[in-house]
Amino acid sequence: MPKTDQHQLVCQRRRDREKAQRIAGIVEAAKSVFASKGYLKATMDEIALAAEVTKPTIYLYFKAKDDLFFTLMLPLIEDIHKQLKKVEARLDAGIIGDGDNLIQSIFLAFYHSYEIFPETFRIIQLFQQQGLMGELRPEVRQALNEKGRKNFTLCRDLLSRGMTLGLLHPANVYELADVIWGLLVGVIQLEDAKFYDRKCKRTTENTLRLAGQLIARSIATHKKLRKRKIP
Repeated sequence: MPKTDQHQLVCQRRRDREKAQRIAGIVEAAKSVFASKGYLKATMDEIALAAEVTKPTIYLYFKAKDDLFFTLMLPLIEDIHKQLKKVEARLDAGIIGDGDNLIQSIFLAFYHSYEIFPETFRIIQLFQQQGLMGELRPEVRQALNEKGRKNFTLCRDLLSRGMTLGLLHPANVYELADVIWGLLVGVIQLEDAKFYDRKCKRTTENTLRLAGQLIARSIATHKKLRKRKIP
């Protein structure tokens, strides 16, 4: 490669890194402002100040505040999908051999996103509780709904397969998926409210484990699948 081309490539890589760092800083600032002010009261001016950039700089990368919200939510939604796919792979491989394990695995898949993105999880909780989806532009709302729908579809598919395999008693998978998600969100919200001034991760984990056990006892059968032999 000629030296001129090589120099241009090196400079482009540096500009790409700086751009990625700038975007990451803006998203992190938005997370902080959304968490402290709430989505409705948060302004682009405050986000720009927190990110230490000008407001026009933000508009170079994000058309509006809801684009920032979507970018912030995306890693959490994608992590849930990734964790549920792992549950699916374990079920396919015969590693999950009973209903209790399946229910607990789904609980843990959802909980993992809270462990990795606790502030984002709380922001989306409040956003949904306050019924703010209507504040988003239709295209952003649709994109978020499609992402979330994929996760709930996968969760329902896992529950349906558990019933087909005889690991779970027959039930409405739409309602059961909502119960699992609702329990998880409710427990996290309660524990956060009780222990907002100190870390009590173990208490949250234990309460969620109990919630999972209660669901499993009510829906899981006594059937156990034989572990598949590895060729």
